[in-house]
Amino acid sequence: MKKTILVGLAIFASYTAYTQENAGTLQTEDRLSAIEQKLEKMGELKFSGYVQTQWTWNEANISSGDQNDFTIRRGRLKADYKNKYGQAVLQVDVTEDGVNIKDAYLKIPIPKADWLAVRAGVFDRPFGYEISYSSSRRESPERSRIFQTLFPKERDLGAEIVVTGPEDTFFKDFALNAGIFAGNGGQAKETDSGKDFIGHLAYTKELKNISFGLGASLYYGGVRLAGEETQKAYHLKGKEFVEDASLTPGEYADRHYFGFDGQFSFKTPIGNTQLRGEYLWGTQPGASGGSKSPTGKITADIYCRDFQGYYVQLVQNLGTTPHAFVAKWDSYDPNTKLSKDECLTVGDIAYNTLGLGCLFQLNKQLRLIAYYELNYNEKVKNDRMVAQYNKDLNDDVFTLRVQYKF
Repeated sequence: MKKTILVGLAIFASYTAYTQENAGTLQTEDRLSAIEQKLEKMGELKFSGYVQTQWTWNEANISSGDQNDFTIRRGRLKADYKNKYGQAVLQVDVTEDGVNIKDAYLKIPIPKADWLAVRAGVFDRPFGYEISYSSSRRESPERSRIFQTLFPKERDLGAEIVVTGPEDTFFKDFALNAGIFAGNGGQAKETDSGKDFIGHLAYTKELKNISFGLGASLYYGGVRLAGEETQKAYHLKGKEFVEDASLTPGEYADRHYFGFDGQFSFKTPIGNTQLRGEYLWGTQPGASGGSKSPTGKITADIYCRDFQGYYVQLVQNLGTTPHAFVAKWDSYDPNTKLSKDECLTVGDIAYNTLGLGCLFQLNKQLRLIAYYELNYNEKVKNDRMVAQYNKDLNDDVFTLRVQYKF
């Protein structure tokens, strides 16, 4: 009997130990599984950003004694969460002026069509090449004058479809972005029910030592007259602005842009050479004193002008080093039907800019830019223009910028 009891106790003890051991193993496996899931989610969430601090010398401010200053040009922090179901991006810009939203959007792929996705929120307007070319990579301190004028803040609130050519097809090198946008730019809220269409079709090709890209863009929208009955719209007739009686408050003045862009890169013994350029033209509703696109309601009189502009840029790497020389020429004519002494307002004056600079990529994170801009304006001599525009303005700008990217 005693032997039977002892054998039973031994079996019970062994079973209890086995059960506890397996329970501990299961708990450990559960913990490991939970940790793996958390690590997987952490891998799907990425943080990045960059800080640009700079010193600028502005010839235009010499008379006021404020010709140079230090600024934080950009302080970006970006959170990007991406998995098989889609992508969510939040990006803010932190400077001495405060905190502003730069990107806030969702990008959702279409099931069983990995070549198609939908994006909605605040993001880059899909027009041309330079708008979407990251400020952390750009070789000049700022975008060309024409893009700063037509697309202030670069981004807008809207939704688009993103089409990339399926692999193993003729369309694999094509990409299409097309969408509907509020038309106010950046952080501006909706001000009316009107929407603008923006689309960009691109073709890119990479060969052994050569790569190139071509693109075509369309902006088709309008600017609403949101003022009182006294608000007027003007069009150019001959060499004079005349009131357009067909446009009254509540109606829209045409805002139509067309553009072509091209990029070409090749490698030689002296280093990698990049050539880029864009040409834009169209109709722009603006103010009497300038043609910059609105970022809110327009209650002042509107002046409709035909414009054109372009830029051409050379980036030459120095041998096998990451350093480069930059030369850029950009031109913007806000009113192609008037030239020089025919200009009626400050908003009709054309500008050209020659930019020369050097890039020093000290390591993967740290970059130094030294860049000088020589600005030239049309010299206008008539009774309507203020005397300062009878000659070329003293408005050259030198920028010394340090960027740290993480």
